[in-house]
Amino acid sequence: MNISKISRQNIPSNILKPIKRWNNLLIIFFIIQIIVWYIALFKIGADTDQGNVYRILFVHVPVAWCAFFWVFFSAVFAGLALIKTNKAIIFDRSSHTAIEIGTVFSILTIITGSVWGRPTWGVWWDWDPRLTSSLVMLLICCGYLILRHFTPDIKTKRTVCAIVAILGLVNIPIVYFSVNLWRSVHQPQTFIENSKNASTDISLVLFLNYIAMFILSIAIYKIRRQAISAQETLDAARGDE
Repeated sequence: MNISKISRQNIPSNILKPIKRWNNLLIIFFIIQIIVWYIALFKIGADTDQGNVYRILFVHVPVAWCAFFWVFFSAVFAGLALIKTNKAIIFDRSSHTAIEIGTVFSILTIITGSVWGRPTWGVWWDWDPRLTSSLVMLLICCGYLILRHFTPDIKTKRTVCAIVAILGLVNIPIVYFSVNLWRSVHQPQTFIENSKNASTDISLVLFLNYIAMFILSIAIYKIRRQAISAQETLDAARGDE
């Protein structure tokens, strides 16, 4: 008896198909990661000033971009939840999922930045404008999640959390342009107009790793979005909401 075959037959197609898509995304992610780290470790030499420690930027920069992306889309979904009240539940769940992922990537941004900063600046943390504004973005995300957990009324929860998500959107350009607006020990943006702060091979690795991180985050988003929808539907059926 083929148990695995019987098990697959018992799983509804509307559940099995998304799982296959998630698996495909994860496979693509790992393939790109193998290519990226082969180039990063064996094809790109050490930096003349920073040595090998600069390679952490191949992770730090892409996760920072992903943090921006998901905090941005959390605010977009939040705005749609406020505008399109007939679809508020759908957009609210999407905003919730996006800001959870944005929180994870914000934490990774600060951790990888600190790992890079310790040998480069001599400290794990500095109240630099870029670091401080990044911390504010993380705190906004955490504030959203705390309010969502402790606000009992569902309509109030959606409205308040939507406002906090939009506040996170306002902070994104502050984080990005902070190195230009104030004196900062942080290096300028990696890619800016009329300037190039990275060589072609480094730019390629950063771009490929961003694609990989983005694909991974999409897979996580799909999985988590379905889990949140199922949990809220179950809570509503139980009368918890």
